[in-house]
Order: sequence, then C-alpha cells, then structure tokens
Amino acid sequence: MKNNQYVSIGWPEIGDLLESGIQSKKDIIRLFHDEGYYPDKKNVASRKAGEIFSFLKDIKDGDIVLAQNGAKILGIGEIVGDYGYNSSENFPHFRRVVWKIIEPELRNDEGLQTTVYKIQHLDTIQKIDSLIRTYKKESKMANELNQILFGPPGTGKTYNTINKALELCGEDLTGLSRQDVKERFEQKVKEGRIVFTTFHQSMTYEDFVEGIKPVEPEKEGDPIIYRIEEGIFRKLCIEAAFALAKEKESEITENVLDFSLAFDDFVQRIEEKLTSEQQVELATKNGGRVIVDGISQQGSILIKHPGKDNIYPVTKQRLSKLHAAFSDLSEVHNIDQQFRSIIGGSNSTANWAVLNAIRNNISDSVEPNKSIRKYTWEEKKEVVQALSREDYKDKDGESFVLIIDEINRGNVSQIFGELITLIEEDKRLGNAEAIQVRLPYSKDSFGVPPNVYILGTMNTADRSVEALDTALRRRFSFIEMPPCYSLIRTDGKAKDGIINGIDLSLLLEIINKRIEKLLDKDHMIGHSYFLNISTLNDLKSTFQNKIIPLLQEYFYGDYGKIGLVIGAGFFEINENQIEEDFFAPFDDYESSVLLEKIVYRIRNAQDMTDESFTAAVYSLMRKV
Repeated sequence: MKNNQYVSIGWPEIGDLLESGIQSKKDIIRLFHDEGYYPDKKNVASRKAGEIFSFLKDIKDGDIVLAQNGAKILGIGEIVGDYGYNSSENFPHFRRVVWKIIEPELRNDEGLQTTVYKIQHLDTIQKIDSLIRTYKKESKMANELNQILFGPPGTGKTYNTINKALELCGEDLTGLSRQDVKERFEQKVKEGRIVFTTFHQSMTYEDFVEGIKPVEPEKEGDPIIYRIEEGIFRKLCIEAAFALAKEKESEITENVLDFSLAFDDFVQRIEEKLTSEQQVELATKNGGRVIVDGISQQGSILIKHPGKDNIYPVTKQRLSKLHAAFSDLSEVHNIDQQFRSIIGGSNSTANWAVLNAIRNNISDSVEPNKSIRKYTWEEKKEVVQALSREDYKDKDGESFVLIIDEINRGNVSQIFGELITLIEEDKRLGNAEAIQVRLPYSKDSFGVPPNVYILGTMNTADRSVEALDTALRRRFSFIEMPPCYSLIRTDGKAKDGIINGIDLSLLLEIINKRIEKLLDKDHMIGHSYFLNISTLNDLKSTFQNKIIPLLQEYFYGDYGKIGLVIGAGFFEINENQIEEDFFAPFDDYESSVLLEKIVYRIRNAQDMTDESFTAAVYSLMRKV
C-alpha cells in the first residue's frame, strides 16, 4: 500500500462491489450469506457489512485516512480516487491515496478491532490535524512559492516547469509517460489551476494586474465603452482566494453568494417591469421615493430622485458590502456617515432604497440548491472582496500555479508594479506581515493568497542572472538547469547516445567546454537539442539549424572563435579570393596585408556527405 499509494481491505470472495450494484449495507450482508461468511454471527456480519459499505460510499476525495497495525499508525494519507477492485490481490477493495506522513509519532487506541471506522476522539483528531499542518508547512518550504529555473537554451526549463507545476498541484507523476503528464497538465489548465504566460517587451501592468480595456458594443452603432478588466495574475489570485473560501464555506461566503443571487433576481424583475413601461419606485429611509431609471450595461441599477435629472448608479459590489455590514437596516440612523464608512462617497439614499427593496424581495426568491450551485466570475470576486484577513489564517488550500516563460524578457518592475512586494511569503495573505494594496484602477484592496505559486524560466543566453532586476532576484529562489549529458544516453532516441560511432553526449560536452572558455557557462548548449537525434541526418540537421546559428549569434560572426569550437572541418575557403588590390585608395593605410587574409565560409552541414560530416565531427572531437 505504501509503495503503490493506496489503502485496501479484504473479503475478496464477495467480488467487485460496483459490479454487484451495492446500494445498502443489506446488499453486502446478502453477499456474506451467499459466500458463507459469519453464518451464526448476525451482529458481526452487520458490523462488518457497515465497515465495507463505509469504505465504498462514505469515504470521499480529500478525506484523511490512517493505516494502522493495532494502535501503531503506519501512515497518514489523503484519499484521491474512487473505489476500485483488483481481483489479483488478497485485499482487493482499494482507494487511491497520497501518503502525507509515514510512521508518525502518534498512537491511536480507538477502534482496534475494527477494519474501517470514523475517528471520533477530538484529541486524536486535533493531533492528526496538527501533524498535517506541519507537513503542509514543511512541504511548502520545500516548494518555495516563487522559483525561477535558469540556464542556457535547450536544458529543459519549460519542460520541467510542467512537472513542477503538477507536483505543486498534488499530482503524483511516478511512472507516467510524457503524454500522460501533458494530458494532466492540460486538464489543470482547463480547471484554471495552472496558467501559462510568456513575458515580452510589450507586456504591461495592465495585462498582468488590471487595466482599462474597451468592450465591443452589443449592437452596431452603440458607443464603445471601457471597463476595468483583471489581468492574468489578478485573475489567478481571485481563483485561489475563492478556493480557500470554498474549502470551508464560512457564513460570510454564503451570505455574499446568496445576496448576489438575490441582486440578480431583483434586476431581472426590474427589467421585466421597465420593458412593459411600468414605473418602478423604491421607498427611502425617510419615507420618500426614488425612481429606477434603468439598468446600465455593467449591470448597475440607475436611480434618480423625482423631478431631478441626476443619475446615481447602485452597484452589486457596493451593496454586497453594505449587506454584510448591516444586518438590520432599521438600526442605521445616519446613513450618510455609516454607509460612507463602508463604501466611500456615494448617494446613500439610493443605496439604502435598493438594498431595502432587495431584502424585502429575498423572501420571495427560490432557495438555491447549494450543492449544485455554479459560481459566476462576478460572484467569485464578491466573495474574495468580502473576505477578511482572518479568513486567510492557517489556510493552505489547493495550489494555483502561474508559469512565466522567459521572465527576464519583460520589464519586471513595470509589469509587477507594487505587487513585487506582495509575492514574498511573509507578505502573503494569512501571515503576520501580510500586506494589501489599493489597486490604481478598480480601487479594490488586493493581496496575494498563500496558495499561489510562481514558476519562471530564464534563458541565460539572452540575459545573465546578474543583470536581472534586483527586486525580482531577492524574491525568487533560483534553480540552475545546466546541460545534463547523461540524459542523451538514457532518454535520447539514439541507442546509448551513439550515432555512427559518434558519442553524442561527449560531443556536446566538448562543444560546451570550449564555449565556456571563450564566453561563459550561460551560453552553453542544452542537451535537449540531442535527445531527438536517431540518424546521422538528424545530427546534420541539428548542426545546420540549431548549433551553428547559435554559435553565430554568440560570437557575432567571428568565424575564428566559431572555428575554435567546431573545428576546421565545418569551414571552407571562399573560392573567389581576389588577388589584385580592389580597395579604394586611402592615405596612410596599407591594404596589401588585407589582401592576404583568407575568407572562410561555414559549410552547409546537411549538404555534406556522410563521410565528410563524420570526419568533421571526429576532427571536432580530436578523434582520429
């Protein structure tokens, strides 16, 4: 069970419980009777049937389970799969599990004669909870929140971020093929748990955090309107914060969501009345009336006072905050002062009138089925905005990962803005030093949840680590990804990494030693260029289309240094050497020396014969 990540129970003779269509404990008792289990022990049969039925139906994904031998706890794990049956095992009924802790220093004397039972002792539950929290904190320390994989091109930086992102999301990748890994990655992307982006020179704060963007008109001729839209990072943070709120739904969370549904229902009723040209009036705090003038494109309720032309928009977000702050509107005596303390400057009379009408309307609304409720993006934002700092304390939740490829290609200071401080671990929401900022466009308070991870990649050939923004360097842990020559032998297409007698890993190692001597290690060539080589033609293509262009870029066309790396075999002398002096006359400069200079050209590796190409490679490797 430990090695293969599952928990299981016996009773193999009763067979696959899903195929048997088990619906109740009585169905299992019937199977016991058919197989001759407990013939004279009805109480025992009933108890054991209850344990098996609990294993089948009661245990859910995310539940914590203990594997015990007597009072000794062998392991603490989390259920990650449905019931399964393996007829070849003595304990055939199983559930997949991720083991969190093996052989913890903890004993449990409860239910020692029972195979499957629910732990009831509060003291034991608290100890287990404490152990799991410690495990999560240690695991988080092992997986730093902000990491950058850096190295020369072709060392598998982007390749490895996929694996790391899945591991941070709790996926066990042991024994999975690359195809399976990619499928799991794509699934996490669809779920919104992983977001992939690439930084570039045009990337801005407005793309990353929030900005004002035009919205396409619904009908031709309508004016273009502009709306504040969340960027990549803020969207991910909202999803992560909402996941924390949903982990243990608080009264605040449900209150916000219920009010959101009530607001939408109220708007729908108003629209129906306005469509039929009915005038909609709402009572105010002082016994007067206000008029609903319409619903804006953003979904706000537009209010005006009788005989006045001024329009006051009443937004769902502001009303949600007021709804959470004041449980009884009759106790609000100074609405200007009390409302402004919650939502700032606005028409308090209009907000009170709409909030009061919605509350009166709630009793007529249909109670939503919370078990199947689907949450809109606006509802998620409302829940997150309603969360307090206390709601983030001691919460980890499921992980959300932002992968930033080529992180050094963007203007990091401009893209992150003030958030560069917020991504630090101790500044994350829920920690003692947590910081929230007021965003410049939406004016919303914003902080980074503790369950958001940032994985970056950096090609050192484009820009060295030392030149990277100092503020970014201090807030990320850097993991070097150097060329791994052994992978060419073990994971490459060429058997043992050898093509036509050419040891590919040794070839790359020799090239990189020369590059490092002439330039630095940041400009070496990665092993991935050699992994897909299975024929000599593949090697020719790699030289022509990848290695030689890289060297030309590294050495700015200095053929002398390129020749020191790959040898004379890949060069040819220009046949059209001009012997006579063809330079223009220029005083005090002797051009005759230049006429003696030999002009070289790099040969097209793909046009070389197998013999000449192999000879050139052997010469490169100083191999006779």
